[in-house]
Amino acid sequence: MKNHILLPNKFKVLGWILFLASAVLGYFCLAFDFKINGLQIYLPPDNEDRPLIFADYNLTNELAFLGITIGLLMVVFAKEKIEDEYISHLRLKSLQWAVLISYAIILILNFSSYGLSFAMFMIYNTWTTLILFIIIFNWNLYRSRKEAA
Repeated sequence: MKNHILLPNKFKVLGWILFLASAVLGYFCLAFDFKINGLQIYLPPDNEDRPLIFADYNLTNELAFLGITIGLLMVVFAKEKIEDEYISHLRLKSLQWAVLISYAIILILNFSSYGLSFAMFMIYNTWTTLILFIIIFNWNLYRSRKEAA
């Protein structure tokens, strides 16, 4: 079965590098309020007498979010070195379990967290399905290789 949506295998390493670098950037943004100066948003002057002024907003968080998301997508959609029908079957099975677990977590948190904590989780939930897929797929791949040996 030919799957045209998968990326070449080398994108997996690139994805891990991008994910880890962006996760570190995101950690520093949240823990230490780190900001990259070149990503500051400027407001246009409201009249011609005032020069360009700084807005109180920086896009470093968005850059980290983008890097984490693209990195995880690259890892998830990268082919294995040997991509066959069995690997495709494992991908499908792992994706199904990842989606089921992810939505079970959402339903549980819907009734157990409120306000800002729920909103923050929903933001991080963007990556839950991808991370669960990576964990489940690699675990199933490990188990199948161990059984074959």
